Amino acid sequence: MITGWLFDIYCLEDRIVLLVKTENKTYRIEKFWTPSFYVSCDNEGKLKKLEDNSKIIPHVKEIKHEQKIEKVSDKKLSNVLKITVKNSKKNIQLARRIQELEEYGVYRLYNVDIPPEQSYLYETDIYPLGQYKISEQWKEISDIKDTDYYLPTFTKISLQVNAKKTQKIPSKSDKIESIQINDITLQSDSEENMINDCVDIVNDIDPDFIITKKGDTWDLPYLVHRAEINKIADKIVLGREKNHPLIKPNRTGTSFFSYGQIHFKPYTIRLLGRIHIDESSCFIWKDDYSIHGVYEIARTCRLPLHTATRASIGKCMSSVQFYKATRRNLLIPWKPTVAEIFKNRMDLLRGDRGGLILEPRVGVHENVGEVDFASLFGNIMLKKNISAETINCTCCYDSKIKVPELGYRICNRQGIVPESLELLLEKREMYSDLIEKTDNIEKQKIYKERKSALKWILVTSFGYLGFNNAKFGRIDAHMAVCAFARELLISAIRISENEGFEVLHGIVDSIWVHKKNATKEDYENLRNQIAEKTGFCLSLEIYNWIVFLPSKENKIVPVPNRYFGANQNGELKIRGIEIRRQDTPIFFSKCQQDILELFAMCKNKSEIKQKIEIARQIQEHYRWHLLQKEIPIKDLTFTNRITRGTDQHKSNTVQADAVNQLKCEGKTVEPGQKVKYVITDYARKISKRVVPLELASPKKYDAKRYSELLDVCCSSIIEPFLN
Repeated sequence: MITGWLFDIYCLEDRIVLLVKTENKTYRIEKFWTPSFYVSCDNEGKLKKLEDNSKIIPHVKEIKHEQKIEKVSDKKLSNVLKITVKNSKKNIQLARRIQELEEYGVYRLYNVDIPPEQSYLYETDIYPLGQYKISEQWKEISDIKDTDYYLPTFTKISLQVNAKKTQKIPSKSDKIESIQINDITLQSDSEENMINDCVDIVNDIDPDFIITKKGDTWDLPYLVHRAEINKIADKIVLGREKNHPLIKPNRTGTSFFSYGQIHFKPYTIRLLGRIHIDESSCFIWKDDYSIHGVYEIARTCRLPLHTATRASIGKCMSSVQFYKATRRNLLIPWKPTVAEIFKNRMDLLRGDRGGLILEPRVGVHENVGEVDFASLFGNIMLKKNISAETINCTCCYDSKIKVPELGYRICNRQGIVPESLELLLEKREMYSDLIEKTDNIEKQKIYKERKSALKWILVTSFGYLGFNNAKFGRIDAHMAVCAFARELLISAIRISENEGFEVLHGIVDSIWVHKKNATKEDYENLRNQIAEKTGFCLSLEIYNWIVFLPSKENKIVPVPNRYFGANQNGELKIRGIEIRRQDTPIFFSKCQQDILELFAMCKNKSEIKQKIEIARQIQEHYRWHLLQKEIPIKDLTFTNRITRGTDQHKSNTVQADAVNQLKCEGKTVEPGQKVKYVITDYARKISKRVVPLELASPKKYDAKRYSELLDVCCSSIIEPFLN
């Protein structure tokens, strides 16, 4: 019997491998297992005929009939064909072959595109980093609801491969200069020796995690390429499967649209038996504590650790839904099947309005309370039972729960989406309580990382509900959530005004209110009243002062999500200004941070006015170092996510200029990737106004232009207090 934690899981053609960690050993458990998908058809004869089809039989291990819930809205079981493949990697290929046997829609396919490892986790009801007693069966010791779960000590190493550059930008044709593993530097005239030594050291240390900064896009693909050049590609084994060396990717990655932005996802380099974390590919990675967020995602969403480090937030939410569907005996559609409710133009006008936003009152306000509905959209979906199949269901015509304004009925049976959100919402609230109650700084940081990971998934759960490719999504459910949110915010506003508070601003799930001489007790009473009358929990933040900013283009036009303020503990809350923007150079962010921290010590506008002169001195201090050319180039770097790749730009923007310069040095940029550049001569009209960071020279930057931008940056936080 083994007692340990499920660490890694992966498929090898017709087998599934599970790695279990104990305090001092790693056990490898191998089983013969392959995934299955399901086929449904209204014509039983065609379903029967499929069992003997010569085009699919060679690829199938087993075919049998089962009773499953085919559609999420069904109450009865349906007869479907369960097809178990011989090779885990051939699932989708075989499904496409079946689909092509008849006209589209004759065969309906399910559970096709679920990664095999996840299918195994759902079927066996186990989860990564869960603790088990393992013999013939897996007996769970831990609980997925645990917040103070204990994990074994994992071994981690950092890996970096450096090229001997022949140009300013390294390329795969350059030889290896050195390989850095933790504090060990491998250098040699022989690339072959360096690569072999690297493999030997990794295997000697036997790490659980290999952490890189650009492992997917540079370090590992480059290492494989150099191994091929030296004819030792079969020796690049950095995982725990000795017969599976690293494989050179066929492509660099893919560009895709998400929430109106284009993104780039690099090809994933998988190390079987070890977890490769590429810091640039992990959406929650900030520092070493971020790994606790990865642990939480892997456990709660039942995703293999390798997948959890690179999964999009929508993929995390989907995994929870797939698990719940599997436990319900519900099939997961290959393509979304729930149709949108027909709407006339008035219905669209009434329903497609999003959240309620009140324009802020521009200027400085003192003693302001922010009342915020906690995880509003997630809680609406849970408490109001909103899911694709619950909106206007065919079984509950007498339902008393109706969507405000839209009039949709809501089913009395719990939907798949709210059921999936229960654990996420419960654990997020538990972590909030633990953060407040514990005095242990180390634990606080861990709890915050776990809570933050869950928060991002919950935030996305709402958008995913309206995503056209979501398996259990539907735009009508998305509209229903917005309708309830508008009603709740209006209720909060009316309650506040009835209690004599002035509403300064409102945005979707939060309102900022003020009453002259209001005490902390007054604000807490208001929060409690709103919670009691709406049935939703709220958080309260009281600000000594807060500034709502106007548009940069028009000073009389307020901007809903552009403000900054300091609460009664002197903590800052900042939205929409330079310090919060990802494209802002560190130089400007540091300057704004220093000035805002100065202001945060003040209790009111009057005290801040007395600090304006010191704020100006901070600004001039930064300007002096700028003009003296003492600012590191990396601190002056702008970062932009480009929408067009190499050779795709049609106008001469600074981004296009940077991309073209990179092209001349042999580097190709794909849409969705980020380009970093420094302003070198802003007065130029055609090109070379900026230089990519990779090509930038120390102290060579346009100090005059940066000085002008420093004035703009500082004026946005100083000017409001001058009126």
